[in-house]
Amino acid sequence: MDGQCTDISCYLQSHGGFVSFPLVTLAGLIDGINPCAIGMLVLLLGYLLVFAQKPERVLKTGILYIGAVYFTYLALGYCLFASLKTLNLSSYKVVFNQVLGSLFLLAGLINIKDFWFSQESGGKDFWGRIKSFHLEIPKKARPSLLKIVERVSYPTTIILAVLVTLLEAPCSLPIYLGTVNFLCQSKISFLGTLAYFLYYNLLFVLPLIAILLLIWGGKKMIEVKEWEHKYKKWMKLSIGILLVLMAGWTILW
Repeated sequence: MDGQCTDISCYLQSHGGFVSFPLVTLAGLIDGINPCAIGMLVLLLGYLLVFAQKPERVLKTGILYIGAVYFTYLALGYCLFASLKTLNLSSYKVVFNQVLGSLFLLAGLINIKDFWFSQESGGKDFWGRIKSFHLEIPKKARPSLLKIVERVSYPTTIILAVLVTLLEAPCSLPIYLGTVNFLCQSKISFLGTLAYFLYYNLLFVLPLIAILLLIWGGKKMIEVKEWEHKYKKWMKLSIGILLVLMAGWTILW
């Protein structure tokens, strides 16, 4: 019944502030390693170094890109929070959580599938199409993003960051949505929730900051690209496992 709660949900509601910190930390760190945002930053900085021959602009461009990603993702999180807060107060809360949990489970299984099957895997048969389906930036949008990268100006860097943040929603939104839903249902003050959003988004851009410092510090672009390719499937696995856990928590709530 709506007026009752399970042992798990009662504990989380009464210890929201205590439980939230490790959960938000874990979610923010894993969300931050999503390949979409990392891949686009590497592409942008690589173009500056290799094709545009403007190494002096790497640091400024990287900071601008990461800053735009941070504030765009923060604004997106606030919109999600406002929407979920309204839905969670409605009489359809239980049904909503069941549907949301099912979506988390599906997204988690897709990411776990990507650990075993590369982006190139797949065929025209049913199983081949399943293997070829990924949560990623839409392929039709990529040529337009590449054209923006080629302009290598500060204004286009901001535009690129905003577009990538929005278009990478299939990659990052499930974990973000799960975290926002948790914060909506926990007994945390408005200022506490705002602090968590600022903290989560800092964790989200930490991998981007690390990559920027590596490249600015002289790390060869090919080495960074090889690292990204090598650990991409492990990023997918981490995201998938967390989403499956989030699905279980959301459904049981």
